[in-house]
Amino acid sequence: MAVPADSSFLPGQGRIAEPRGTVRIAVHAALFAGLLIGMLAMPRGEFVLVVGKPGQSEAQMIGVIGEAGGSFVSSGRYGWIAVAHSDQHDFTRKLFKAGAFLVLNHALAVGCLQRNF
Repeated sequence: MAVPADSSFLPGQGRIAEPRGTVRIAVHAALFAGLLIGMLAMPRGEFVLVVGKPGQSEAQMIGVIGEAGGSFVSSGRYGWIAVAHSDQHDFTRKLFKAGAFLVLNHALAVGCLQRNF
């Protein structure tokens, strides 16, 4: 019996899944998960979670928030993560301009703001 040139054929077992198909599915699943997480993390409303550069102090974060025209609400375990408030519609853009590394939906702050006792 001649073996077909197609290497994805095994005698007696029919066709097997091509690795490219599996990779394609994994890539699409990862893109979908990334978009979903991105939508959930997008800052909405007047309160946002501001992430500075790791190692920044709480005072530096207050400065970044103040420079963007917002109010410092709280910080937690790390000085470089803080919740801020502003009524301005372009507050997120101003935070990035002032030096924020990342601005997220404040609902994600639950785990980051708890202090260990």
